[in-house]
Amino acid sequence: MAHSSEITSVRKKIDVIKDGYKIKAKGVYNLEDLYVELNQWFTHMGYSWKELEYKVIAGKGGSQRLEILWKGVKKVNDYTTFVIRLNLGADISDVEVTLDNGGKVKRQKGTLEFRSEAFIERNVDVWKDKFMGNTLAKLYEILIRERLKAEFVQLYGEAHKLYDELKAFMMLYR
Repeated sequence: MAHSSEITSVRKKIDVIKDGYKIKAKGVYNLEDLYVELNQWFTHMGYSWKELEYKVIAGKGGSQRLEILWKGVKKVNDYTTFVIRLNLGADISDVEVTLDNGGKVKRQKGTLEFRSEAFIERNVDVWKDKFMGNTLAKLYEILIRERLKAEFVQLYGEAHKLYDELKAFMMLYR
């Protein structure tokens, strides 16, 4: 049986948007523009972001399955960090598109599906190995309850701003 302190301890991860939130659309896209858009958004919002995974799986007739995982991290303070994970699964093929000026460019045609999650990571390790550490952690959480609620609302809002950007990007190329 687990100790009571393990059951009632302060959680390290607080889900704001559970893994699996999905945005999906079909169209002709410029995936280079998507990279630029994501980089600008994360930078503007104060996140450091990196690509954790990039896989291309060849399909039939020149089509391919693209799987990319990005992670954005923003340290809010010494106790709280915001994390947004964005997973792109795309079934695409290259196509040539004629621009309004008559020029031809390469684009990607297919289905983009974004799955994501947003969560708050707490630095609960500061209480580890301290006398009455679990009790101090709970007391600290009570003292900063309003700040924690505000941070939850802030991350929820930021994640939805990202989703709005992604939806706008996908609508632009429909």
